[in-house]
Amino acid sequence: MLDDLTQLRKGVTEFCLLALLEREPGHGYELVARLARTRTLALSENTVYPALARLKTRGWARSRQEASASGPARKVLELTPAGLARLREWRAAWAKLANDVTDMTDGTVRNIHSEIHTGSREENNA
Repeated sequence: MLDDLTQLRKGVTEFCLLALLEREPGHGYELVARLARTRTLALSENTVYPALARLKTRGWARSRQEASASGPARKVLELTPAGLARLREWRAAWAKLANDVTDMTDGTVRNIHSEIHTGSREENNA
């Protein structure tokens, strides 16, 4: 089960980070902590920091220095307009994917299998 969940998380890491940055800018450690509050999206710093670097390289996030009351200035990441556009695209794709996966895994697949063998699916699409 753990390996399956790890593989699923890899596919949504950047998507989830963009969503977190849309809600509120944050520094890397803070984003790791926000992900850790969920049951299934807790990711290590070794996963999150490279993903954040990819977001910056792609122009979907940018960093700025912010003063810290407890030490040196911290690098805070925020969403860029391009990142917001990408997040919207991902949300639309996710909605379609989630719907299809739910349909596929809740028993609907049996109906599709039956339709393929009886030819009724082709008739419905004609």
